[in-house]
Amino acid sequence: MRLALHRLAQRGRIVAATRRPSGYLIVPPEHMRFGAPPVTWWIDDCLRRIEPNYYVGLLSAAHHWGSSHYARQDTQVMLSRVHPPLTPGRLRVVFYAKKQLATTPTEIVRNDVVPWRVSTRPATLLDLLRHQTVVGGLETVARVTRDLSSAIDRVGLVTALDALDQAPAGQRLGFVFQCLGYDTLANHVFKWVARRRHAVRQPLELGVPTGEQTMIDRRWNISFNSRRVTALGEFR
Repeated sequence: MRLALHRLAQRGRIVAATRRPSGYLIVPPEHMRFGAPPVTWWIDDCLRRIEPNYYVGLLSAAHHWGSSHYARQDTQVMLSRVHPPLTPGRLRVVFYAKKQLATTPTEIVRNDVVPWRVSTRPATLLDLLRHQTVVGGLETVARVTRDLSSAIDRVGLVTALDALDQAPAGQRLGFVFQCLGYDTLANHVFKWVARRRHAVRQPLELGVPTGEQTMIDRRWNISFNSRRVTALGEFR
C-alpha cells in the first residue's frame, strides 16, 4: 500500500494532506498545477477527524462573506488547540486556537462541492479584532466591518457576543461600529457591554502604542490614538 501511494504521489495524482492521522487527497488533472484540489473541497472531511467544531475564520471567512480587499495565499481556520499548518501542494491552511470554539456561531456552506463551516459575519468581526495583529491591524478590521455590517442584525450580533463572552472584544467592536457610522449596531453592542460591570478600560489596538495622541472614549472605555481613528473616517 505504501509503495502504491508513493508512486501515485510521485506522479502528482495524490498529495498528503495530514500525517497523523494519515490522509491523502486525489488531485484532479485541472488542479495539478496547484498540487491539490481547492481547500473547500476537502477541509471538512479532513478537519472533522481533528476538530469537529473547526470553522473557516478571520480573513478567509471575510472573503467568503464578500470582503475581498486582501488576497491571501493561505486559508485561516480556527481550532480549539494549536495545530501545525497543512501544506498540500501549493496550498496552505493555517490554524488559530480559540477556547470558545464550540459555541462560536457558524454557518454551513452548501453551495460548494462539499459542505464546510464558516463563522457568521459578527463572529468573524469579533475574531478579527482579537487577532488584529496577524490580519493587518485596525485598517483591515475597519474595511471588513464596512463590507459586512449591512448584513448583520441584532440577533446574530448578540448571539456572537454571548458566545465569545469577552467584554473587551465587545467594547472594541462597538467603538469601531460607532466610528464607521453604524449607530444601530453600536447601540446593540453598548447594551450588551453595559450589562458587564467588568468592562474595564481597553486599548483599541493590540500591540500598537497609542503614543502622544492618546484619547479616551468614555462611552466604550476605550483608549485610542486620535490620528489613527480619524483615518477611519475614509471607510464610512
